Amino acid sequence: MRKLNAEMGCLPSEIKFNILSRLPVRMLCRCKSVSKDWLQIISDPYFLKLHQEQSKRNKQLLLLNQGLGDDEDDTRPQFVHFLATSLEKEVHFGLGGFICGYVYMIPSGHDLICLINRGHFHIFSPSFIKGIRLPQAKLSNCLEMDAGFGYIPSQNEYKLVHMFDVNPNPFAYSIKCEILTLTDGATIGADAWKEIKQECPFKVSGWGVLANNKFYWIVSVVCTPCEEKSIVSLDLETETFDFIPHPHYVSYLEGNDMFLVELKGQLCFIDTFAYPPVTDIWVLVDPVRKIWVKEHRIDLTMLQGFDDEQTQVLIHGYENGELVISSQQKSLEFYDTRRKIFRKGEDLNLLWHTGICLYTESFFSLGIVDSGFLRQLTTTLLRLQRTSVVGDVYTAEQIAPDLDFESILFQTTATFQGQCL
Repeated sequence: MRKLNAEMGCLPSEIKFNILSRLPVRMLCRCKSVSKDWLQIISDPYFLKLHQEQSKRNKQLLLLNQGLGDDEDDTRPQFVHFLATSLEKEVHFGLGGFICGYVYMIPSGHDLICLINRGHFHIFSPSFIKGIRLPQAKLSNCLEMDAGFGYIPSQNEYKLVHMFDVNPNPFAYSIKCEILTLTDGATIGADAWKEIKQECPFKVSGWGVLANNKFYWIVSVVCTPCEEKSIVSLDLETETFDFIPHPHYVSYLEGNDMFLVELKGQLCFIDTFAYPPVTDIWVLVDPVRKIWVKEHRIDLTMLQGFDDEQTQVLIHGYENGELVISSQQKSLEFYDTRRKIFRKGEDLNLLWHTGICLYTESFFSLGIVDSGFLRQLTTTLLRLQRTSVVGDVYTAEQIAPDLDFESILFQTTATFQGQCL
């Protein structure tokens, strides 16, 4: 390391900035202790901006495999396994452990990822391989977990939105909404959730998508929404709800496979037809006047292994002119929007139920939770230290009752930088 430091010292500043900006966050944190020169470079605001721009051009993947389905008993134990890798299969780390219940994963479009387990929200930073459990959200009278998670670059903040039903009548609903804000390095107190005044007019389906400072959800079919009120939005500035019309009337009538996603900072409506097998991508080009434009039509018959009855097409993001697509194959597909052709990615050994999330490395710090939650985590960790190692038989008392990254990291050996579990 001393030799490397001496050689780096002879280079011009712009070259040193360029070299270091290509390194992952965890390695850069270790590099701060090499010399005062490196510490000064890595702490420089210009360098941090350069590293962020470099990371945006090279998004990473977080994969989640688990043994339970989302409709199974939440008290059953299972083994969960996280794997972080580049799009070209360069493994960064893997970690896993035994917990009870299914784990939901919500991407933010940036660095942090929201995980939900047994009604509890957790935030995970793949850059630092660190996770925290958030203060308890309000309980809901419905079984579904309705939420949205996203990053606001202009404020360098993350917003987590939680919808919950306060109506005890199973045939009616009153949907309240609370918001939690994550600030770089700030302590998260027990009162972090802030409930807004206006109720959500409809039940929603799927995770919320953040674009142009608004969250968007597709209205649940149980509410039988009309075409003009098929998408509900939440303005984070005014804390008010509004509606966005369905972009395509024929699709609305046929009940296609539909979901929302953010691509290049814009809200996109992904609409897949069974016959002919195509996926249309609509972009909300004018959020104020609520104008949609169909930018792409993808011929799914060109997709290797496509089955019109079995294949589910999911678009996870946009990278270097290509859409990143999963289609229940072992590898991802990349669709060139200009040339209109598919390119098969590296074999990632994906399973049909593998959770897939794109993320961007950053120096955003999770900070700490207040002392009450620290005491709870300490108690859990002390209990787990009396258990066996992974691979032995666990009793019900030895398995973490819910997702706890301190216990997950304790139960397994994490591997870093180019190694695989």
